[in-house]
Amino acid sequence: MTCRNEDNIVRRALIALLAPKPFASEATANTYTRKKKYRRSGRAATRTFEPVVAEPVPARISIIEQPTSQTLSVCWSDPQSGYYADQVWRKGIARRPSFCVLTGMRIDPGDSVFRPRTSETYVPGNRDRMILASVVIQFS
Repeated sequence: MTCRNEDNIVRRALIALLAPKPFASEATANTYTRKKKYRRSGRAATRTFEPVVAEPVPARISIIEQPTSQTLSVCWSDPQSGYYADQVWRKGIARRPSFCVLTGMRIDPGDSVFRPRTSETYVPGNRDRMILASVVIQFS
């Protein structure tokens, strides 16, 4: 019986030498304490928009025809962006607030609008202008 106690003592001494346990003061100093999370009292604004400035209507804009329900043929003449005799405009959704170049009505994000067709090789000067799709019937 004494032999087993001595074996346990030797075993515990070897384990204590190979893997020492930290003292109680060291254990509390090295442990990670989780910080308490606080909820925000108010909801932060997710996105801010810069104010929309109404731009003057260009000198001459006319809708020549509407070949399909998704496209318009527009004649555009403006001293700032140039002259486009038969420019193709495509239907899409407004991504930012703006104003209709035909009527001056406000365009909100999500409204159905016509914009000039652009590509990698063709970027017109009036690419950021829009026409409300709801007013096209009145002007065509």
